[in-house]
Amino acid sequence: MSESPYVHSAAEGVVESSMGLYSVPAYVSFLQQNRTREQALAIYEQRIADALAIYTEFSHAFVERCCPCCGAQERADLEPFQGIYRVAKCMRCTTAYVTPCPPPAVLGHYYSQCRCNGMLGDLLKARQRSGDRIISDRVRFLLTLIDEYLLGRARIRILEVGCNSGGLLSELKAALHASDLLHRCELTGIDIDASAIARNEDRDLTLHAASAEEFAAGSGGVFDLIIHFELIEHLFDPHGFMVATKKLMSDGGLHHFHTPNALGMDNQALGYNSFRALAHGIFPPMHLQAFTPQNIGHFAMRSGYSIVQMDTPGNFDVDMVANWLPKDAMDSPFIHIHQLPREHLAIFQQWLKVLGASSHMRCTLRS
Repeated sequence: MSESPYVHSAAEGVVESSMGLYSVPAYVSFLQQNRTREQALAIYEQRIADALAIYTEFSHAFVERCCPCCGAQERADLEPFQGIYRVAKCMRCTTAYVTPCPPPAVLGHYYSQCRCNGMLGDLLKARQRSGDRIISDRVRFLLTLIDEYLLGRARIRILEVGCNSGGLLSELKAALHASDLLHRCELTGIDIDASAIARNEDRDLTLHAASAEEFAAGSGGVFDLIIHFELIEHLFDPHGFMVATKKLMSDGGLHHFHTPNALGMDNQALGYNSFRALAHGIFPPMHLQAFTPQNIGHFAMRSGYSIVQMDTPGNFDVDMVANWLPKDAMDSPFIHIHQLPREHLAIFQQWLKVLGASSHMRCTLRS
């Protein structure tokens, strides 16, 4: 067996190859940055229990849907989720989606009453108190968007949909202040959870308990940058959501969001019926449609947007496959990843980002 062409030096993040020394960002571990194995297992098991309970109580009220990305009716059946929730594949744009689907009233019950969401909320609050790296990365990227596309505007009006209690907006406010931009910006947030809005402790933020559709119908204002994170995969009607938010956008404004990439490595290695540390793009009644770099184009055009940029900046794919893929999964092409040295995993993480193959997708659209 030939030797590896890579040798890890004593300096963190420096790799020596036959072409010399070059720097590689340090390996990012899901188990260190996001949640422990025990936390992930507890949340997963509760999500499955809650999904089964919702189906048992409310499946009679589920609603058939056309493709939520492109609107096509033609579809093929995929493997059911947990043997009960039906999953379809659009024959036009290949989107995987849940149909029949829990309608908004049932989803409201799920998010307000089911225990798994409270468990995740407690975890996220603890991460925010400790200085959440994920939020900081998002804020840094938002500053880049503002600098590149919006600095020429006299006022920069920003709306976060699904703001929860305003944690990200509060950090963005601090970053704008440090950049001497806060006096030119207006920060607004909306969330359907009134109790989350009530927990806001930053009285400089303007937060409303409302859905995007309600906010748009009530002439909530006009915004230059609309943002949301891990939201559209949860929605019964993501197209209707995009149409509603477009009514809130200024001419040439930006619509920026994050969503799982169903073609990312960990979603390919661990399907939606496998135990996973993070939920797959298909995970009803939570995740109802799975987005990819390909179907986002259909989704954007149907809603009247053009794509400004799209990438997959996630770090955790390699770590999740290395730590969560069953070691006896001999039929998986990813089976040997857990055997790679740590420095090779760091290189692999960066490679996935460059290739657009991480399971975390970041999209910026223009109205």
